[in-house]
Amino acid sequence: MHALTALVMLLTAGSPNDSCFVPSDQTAGWKRVLLPEWAPALAAPADVDQFRTGEPVLLFEQDASAYTGAETENPGRMAYRFRVPRGARRLELGFLGDLRGAKVNAVAYASDRSFPLLDEKRLSGTQLALDWTMPDVDHVVVSVHHHLREKPVVRTWRVGRLFEPWKDPAVDPAFSTPHALYFRHPGGKRLELCNAPGRPLQLSRWPEKEGAKPINALVVPPHP
Repeated sequence: MHALTALVMLLTAGSPNDSCFVPSDQTAGWKRVLLPEWAPALAAPADVDQFRTGEPVLLFEQDASAYTGAETENPGRMAYRFRVPRGARRLELGFLGDLRGAKVNAVAYASDRSFPLLDEKRLSGTQLALDWTMPDVDHVVVSVHHHLREKPVVRTWRVGRLFEPWKDPAVDPAFSTPHALYFRHPGGKRLELCNAPGRPLQLSRWPEKEGAKPINALVVPPHP
């Protein structure tokens, strides 16, 4: 794991009324920012690994065993089955080829209950994302009607489950400061932090304890 890097200062970006800032430290590594009262939803861009203490975050895992197989339900229709862990809320699939307007059904199962997620919705492209709010879903079945099209092949998949990093014993205590935003700068590009209520936060992996170093906290100056 990369050494944790201290975020030394923030510079305002845009007009005085904007709730966005540009970190002066744009190096790769984990950063921590204490949340000011006027920006409780401070966040990095949506594609950056990040979380705020006190708020569950979606942790995405690429478990090879999650995909339990595919079967032909009837001619021209394939069903793909996925096992999901407790707390799962999202399933993302990548197909080898374009679905080209094929009808897609998706059903989430929790014990003896079923919850339709898609009902014969025509989809194009190679990506499919499914979300649900039921807490005890254990598997999901996706059916694709591929009449007069090539049989679709699932190439990639990942599952997002709710996770609270600051409660995990495997995570360094430096990641448990109350009312803070933690984000992992990928390096090589300029990041901006904005107060963005509703922006989904996610992790592709959690900050592991081994090799971690303390992070210097930063208090954002009062809004002008």
